[in-house]
Amino acid sequence: MIAVIANFFGSVLARNITLPLYLDSVLTLAVTALCGLWAGIACAVLSNGALWIFYKTSLPFTLCHILTAVCAYFTFRKYKIPKQSDRNNASGQVRNDKAELPIDAFLWAGLWSVITNAISGNVLVSLLFASVTSSNVDSSVQGIFIVVPNLTFATYYAGVLTNLADKIVSAVVSYGAYKIGKKFLY
Repeated sequence: MIAVIANFFGSVLARNITLPLYLDSVLTLAVTALCGLWAGIACAVLSNGALWIFYKTSLPFTLCHILTAVCAYFTFRKYKIPKQSDRNNASGQVRNDKAELPIDAFLWAGLWSVITNAISGNVLVSLLFASVTSSNVDSSVQGIFIVVPNLTFATYYAGVLTNLADKIVSAVVSYGAYKIGKKFLY
């Protein structure tokens, strides 16, 4: 619930101070790392549901947030499988759920989320909203459109850049929350 509240207020903060970021999934990576896929998806759905109810965010973007949790889960799962040289037995891939995830696991999860969110989010923006997103991201689209007068290109390029910056922030914040949460949960 703390992560849902942090995601909600992160998004509200980004919109109110006109940062070209979303910040709606700032702790989704941490929840997924600590509690698993279904908790990450629940965090995504509840965060976007709260934003839809209280802040009029479009509900189809929940798909992007769910993809963030799914990408994070598979990335973290990969990091919890020991390398062949680290295994004592040759019986296969045995996960170590108590293994400490390094920051690069969070950065990779963020990078995969950038790709999935940029593709799915930009398709939603183009098809459903004629390339109009939120005011904080629209300024990025406008800036790119001035340089390259192609609205589709500007929308997609701004979406990739915005998602990249957003997921780096989310990865670093989630890693800090993960380190704190790991002390309390395990």
